[in-house]
Amino acid sequence: ILGDTVGRELRRAYQVAPSGARQVARQSTVRDFRPKRPLSLGDAPGLEQVNEGGEFKSGTIDESGESYSIATFGKIFGITRQAMVNDDLSAFQQIPARMGAAAKAFEANQLVAKIIANPNMSDGVAVFNAATHKNQKAATGQAVAELTTDLTAARLAMRKQTNISGGLIDVTPKYVLVPADLETAMEQALSAVQAAKTTDTNPFAKLELLVEPRFTSATQWYVVADPAMIDGLDRPEAIEGIGAFLEKRPPVWPT
Repeated sequence: ILGDTVGRELRRAYQVAPSGARQVARQSTVRDFRPKRPLSLGDAPGLEQVNEGGEFKSGTIDESGESYSIATFGKIFGITRQAMVNDDLSAFQQIPARMGAAAKAFEANQLVAKIIANPNMSDGVAVFNAATHKNQKAATGQAVAELTTDLTAARLAMRKQTNISGGLIDVTPKYVLVPADLETAMEQALSAVQAAKTTDTNPFAKLELLVEPRFTSATQWYVVADPAMIDGLDRPEAIEGIGAFLEKRPPVWPT
């Protein structure tokens, strides 16, 4: 009786709950719980002139990859048959939606925790590192003019990003991910204006603002490329597994 309703409500609530960090993470699919190592390739070898009757020389392509694995998280909610019969206010109908929202919040918390922790990558260096990865910039402040200066530095750093072979890659800024404390100031920094001259135009108006209230710092923010175009934060989608589990054993089950 409850199976279809539980699944629908769970998915609906899971899809609605907002998270800025989730929007900049690329959705992926994994088959099992074994460690995964998505492969990252460098540039193809450079071309060399081949004289008449000459030999084509062999070349190499650099490769690297970051490994991760998934785990199972869950919670079961039990209820007696008497409590279900006595529920004249239909309070238990809200449980699937609340569980879906809780699953989405848990996922967002895990993504934010990864960003804040700034863990080491396979090269032994933290994700955000000014010297090695050239993707960490010191902020000048939180005023609108200062944010514009920081956006300029961030965009320049992204344009000059290279792959493991040292070749330039296309890392185009698309999102600005900020804590709730900077929402208003960044809205002003990204707002489009009717400029009377070219120097008054706002080159950053095309960037999309995302707010993540789970960030613990009031000053740290991020410029992010399109996750569909460049490797970055990854989130294996798990709501299908949650829905299937609940349809077999719904959280509101008479005992």
